[in-house]
Amino acid sequence: MSLRRRLSLQAALFGAAAVWAYATWTRPELDAVARSRFLAWEHDTTDVTSIRYVAPEKAVRVERRTDADGPFYWGSESGAGVRAEEYPVGVAGATLAARLSALRVLRHLGTVPAADRAQYGLAEPRDRIEIDFRGERRELLLGDSVHGGDDRYALDAGDEAGYVLPGEIVRPLRTGEGALRERWIHEFRLADVGRVRALADGRERVMVRGDGGDWAPPDGGQADPAFANFLQRVEQMAIGGFDSLPPPEALAPLLRLEYFDDDGDAMGFLELARYDADERNPYYLRSERTRVWARALTALAERVEEGLADLF
Repeated sequence: MSLRRRLSLQAALFGAAAVWAYATWTRPELDAVARSRFLAWEHDTTDVTSIRYVAPEKAVRVERRTDADGPFYWGSESGAGVRAEEYPVGVAGATLAARLSALRVLRHLGTVPAADRAQYGLAEPRDRIEIDFRGERRELLLGDSVHGGDDRYALDAGDEAGYVLPGEIVRPLRTGEGALRERWIHEFRLADVGRVRALADGRERVMVRGDGGDWAPPDGGQADPAFANFLQRVEQMAIGGFDSLPPPEALAPLLRLEYFDDDGDAMGFLELARYDADERNPYYLRSERTRVWARALTALAERVEEGLADLF
């Protein structure tokens, strides 16, 4: 392996590890510090139908959708410098919905009269957050940052109550795609899978996990370390983004994996394809979590394609 390719692979592996760490850090959990904050309003998370951030430079929308596989969050953006117009929303979006459904603020300022709003940057607010619940809309007008940080003064447009919003609410909306888009390929780990069906180039192979973690044919044949190594390569793949996607019909399929648990119930799938018109970054992937095609990190996807020769 050349030095250049080795460095590219190391960078890709580091990126995949960072993605996993990011997703772990941003799980939608309410810690003791958050529970001690003032509760401005409270709804069930499933009542949130959309969240919209509007600023002069961009507008970001996160909406709750449902398909045959269940509910999910979908993001869209408009404005100058927007990289991706639409994308599936990941853990950060689910966390945001949870935080805005039961809004806990750093400070409750009480009712803020019009004469006092200038000191908070709320006399002529430029940014706002709109939250649509089932049957109700709440609108937060955003003012200045607090002491140079990213916590923000805010005014409830309905009852004119003033708050200090924690930065973790405004930050992902201001960042948009870079903070909100999906980063996981699956919610499950390879260690949780009991059966895999692989399809490539018109051929099919089914393998099951043994008690020792080895992969072997379902009829009790010998374990295949090469298949196990191939699955590890697949597990290391990562999402590169959702912008500038080619039309789906232009993608050449390389691989489809279907995952099942020990009881034979479907857990998810993964598809890998090539877009030969792009010689530099030709790989795209799709899974039950992404729902649409996404760019794959090239160095990691290339290793999977190389392993296809040993798959059968």
